[in-house]
Amino acid sequence: MMRAGPTALSNARVQGVTSVIGLVGAVLLIVHARYSGEAIMPSYLFVWLFLLGLSLGSMALICVHNLTGGDWGELARPALAALLRMLPYCALLGIPVLLRLSDLYPWMRSNDSTLPDLEPVQSWYLNVAFFWVRWLLYFSVWILLTWLLGRSSQRARAPFADASAALRLRALSAVSLLVYLLTMTFASIDWTMSLTPQWYSTEFGLLTGIGQCLSALAFSTVAAVWFEKDDRDTLRPRFHDLGNLLLALILFWSYLAYMQFLIMWIEDLPHDIGWYLPRTRESWRDLTVFLVFVHFAIPFFALLFRRLKRSPLALGLLATVILFACFADTFWLVIPPFRPKGFEVRWNDLFALLALGGVWLGLLMRTARTSAVDPLRDQILQQAVRHA
Repeated sequence: MMRAGPTALSNARVQGVTSVIGLVGAVLLIVHARYSGEAIMPSYLFVWLFLLGLSLGSMALICVHNLTGGDWGELARPALAALLRMLPYCALLGIPVLLRLSDLYPWMRSNDSTLPDLEPVQSWYLNVAFFWVRWLLYFSVWILLTWLLGRSSQRARAPFADASAALRLRALSAVSLLVYLLTMTFASIDWTMSLTPQWYSTEFGLLTGIGQCLSALAFSTVAAVWFEKDDRDTLRPRFHDLGNLLLALILFWSYLAYMQFLIMWIEDLPHDIGWYLPRTRESWRDLTVFLVFVHFAIPFFALLFRRLKRSPLALGLLATVILFACFADTFWLVIPPFRPKGFEVRWNDLFALLALGGVWLGLLMRTARTSAVDPLRDQILQQAVRHA
């Protein structure tokens, strides 16, 4: 796991600083919203969805590693495990969203004369009671899977574990991955797609899941570069593996995003292109072009070079860019319906980031500091030495 050191961020002092930042951000968010009259829940929602996506993406990556193995996972696993254990905290941070749903979703405002008519098949699904039930179901299932995966992983990685423990872990990981894909599909419909209830896409759930995996892998790559300062040269082959996986996820995400856009543009149906038009007109078009380059083109061409993938510092910098692109993509998915006049970053966006990000980062460092050391960490390092 991440080892304590003079430059480690998981110390109590920095944890206290991040908590204070979170508290100050929350106060600024509430005060600014009160005196400016601006809605705060759109800003809160997109930041919360990004942070939640890091935890959910880590669940999928851990399941994949449990099924396939590979030294890449041992390098990324400490950060992925810490992100996964953040799920209960993400559930608590999502309570304000649950309590202010009418500020976000137009189909919940029954007295809104501008509300578009819903199809009968949508009406039974998009209602407050069923939304609450699904919300509770999602987090109950995800937290249960987190607990089961953690317990099974400890048993399978114990010094004297038998083969049956590893088999049970693989079986649980296969089931967990399928459950993640199913629940994430419906959760993405509830939390993001229903912001524009007349629009739908059969690819959106998978596209969201791949984006979460990409952001979680980028975060774990940055963490590995930061916390493995003493062993960077030895672990270059493992960083090379992480670079290859980043490239694969970028290609998969870009393919899904392009196919979704192409199919809907060819169909030219009002309820389909109505979702893309606000994001491709006015100043929102600039953010769309930015995502094309920063979320796809630049990382794609950079990761074609073997030298970059074997350079921990260069790979860490590129992973930081990818992580920022994932954050901007979440902003692009959530905010345009609330700002139809064009792209703009408001103070509420910054304050929501400080509030949620500060609290979340403090809790993450606390989780990483109190987690157990991975017993395979030294073995993987020894294998990398022999490989080098």
